Amino acid sequence: MRHRARCWVVALVAAAVAGTTLGAGAATADVTVTPGQAVQGGAAKLTFRVTEDRAPAYTTKIELSMPESAPVAETYPMSDPQWAPRMTMRKVDQTLGGIHHGQVTEVVASIVWTRAGAPAAGGGPAELVVSLGPMPQTDQMTFAVTQTYSDGHVTNWNQPPSAEVPQPDFPAPVLTLAPPAAATGPTDAAAPGAAAPPDGSAAAEEADPDSGSLTTGLIVGLVLGLTVAAWLYLRRPRPGNAAADRTDAAPAGPDGASGATEPGSPDTSADPAASETSSGTASETSSGERTASGGRAWRLRE
Repeated sequence: MRHRARCWVVALVAAAVAGTTLGAGAATADVTVTPGQAVQGGAAKLTFRVTEDRAPAYTTKIELSMPESAPVAETYPMSDPQWAPRMTMRKVDQTLGGIHHGQVTEVVASIVWTRAGAPAAGGGPAELVVSLGPMPQTDQMTFAVTQTYSDGHVTNWNQPPSAEVPQPDFPAPVLTLAPPAAATGPTDAAAPGAAAPPDGSAAAEEADPDSGSLTTGLIVGLVLGLTVAAWLYLRRPRPGNAAADRTDAAPAGPDGASGATEPGSPDTSADPAASETSSGTASETSSGERTASGGRAWRLRE
């Protein structure tokens, strides 16, 4: 019984580990933006996280294209020792009010980061920070990211989710913009990057996107473990069969006879007193010794 219980535990643990491994292996490269929400008219500090999936090849260049339909007056890539940014400008039809500059007629069209060198082993994904504002008066901003690898492969993350395709193969990072009245918490538009997330939902969006895959892996592992446990439970010996086996394999008595009751002999199994009396009966041998049924012998006092 203990051995079977240990087998169940081992099966559950093995299935959970396998599910976790499967969930981790199912994770693919993607591009995310955090926080996922900002305030219209305010400033924002966005982190674009670009993961890898072509080892041993690594990312050498990342291009971020700003949405043409939602221009931002001022956009500044933050410094990073691993990446060198280069901005491309474009003119706008209408002047925009800036934060550090009064009116602007040119805005950033794209930012290209070039990697300084090969990353260290286990360096993780690239996290590129952009400070920008004032945010446009629109519901959302959809960015496009082009990822170039050291082996020449190029991946375009430019597919916005839709009602028809809520989870496209190469999703583009999307930033939701809320009206100022809907925002809670202090905001400061004095400089890009000073705005606070409008609510606590942004903190949840900053969580590691791979956690969803790990959760899926744990669920798969749990289901596999329960399946194995159910299989072992159904294969367990039945109580009736075990009793029958014990009856068939009853050990023989001291005299070589079977332990089962012979026909016609008194059955003392149901009467403890009778059993005790029977077991306590002694026979006297010719040598003057008295021998009990249990095999213990002693000599009578003279």
